[in-house]
Parts: sequence; C-alpha cells; structure tokens
Amino acid sequence: MNAYSIEARGDSYYGYKDGLHTIQVVYDNYVGRFRIQATLALEPTDADWFDIVPDDTTGNAWNPDGYVQFNYEPPSNNGSGQVSEAYTFRGNYTYVRTYMDREHVADGLTYSSSYGQILRVILSH
Repeated sequence: MNAYSIEARGDSYYGYKDGLHTIQVVYDNYVGRFRIQATLALEPTDADWFDIVPDDTTGNAWNPDGYVQFNYEPPSNNGSGQVSEAYTFRGNYTYVRTYMDREHVADGLTYSSSYGQILRVILSH
C-alpha cells in the first residue's frame, strides 16, 4: 500500500549550487498521495527525511502539508487513466526520494488493483 522509492542523489551530493530539481511522475489510475522527500545527510537514516513542497506544479494542486492527492475516477469514455506530471523544486539536498502514501485509503493495509499505480518517477537536476 505504501512505498518509498530508492534514494537518488541530489544537487548537493554533486556539489552543484543552484539546487534546481525536476521530477516527472507517470500515474496510472492512481489513488493515494504522492510525496517528495529530501535530506541533507550524506548517510541518511529514517529520521533525516522531510517532505518538501515544489515551487510549481502542473495539474493537481500541491497540499501545503507536503503531498499531492489523487482520487482517481474512471473516464467516462473508456480512455486511459495515465497522467504525467512534472514538479520543480529548489534545495541543496544530498538525496531525494518519493513516497507513495495510501494510509488513508480504505483500511490503509489491504491493497486492491483498483487503486492503480505509479508507473515511473524520473529525476533531473
């Protein structure tokens, strides 16, 4: 139901100073919250990660609590439920990761294929 992505090296890891990051996410009939997290630590533990809110978004509104919410509704024309969005944020982070958060969906534990999926996340910096 919930999953973290692998850690990706951020701008600060490479010594870049502009801190500009862009993430592209492809969702397929996704139900849940999507979060972007970052850390300043070189060897992060679970306590080192924090949610970030992108500078700008396309599509869904980013919640000030650090996530974008998806409540998938099937298209009436039998079209694809795939959505691609990009999020840009700044910060001299050493690592960046994403989090698929479904704790609020149904009982928070039982997965159903009707909840869709995140197909891919691509980071550019």
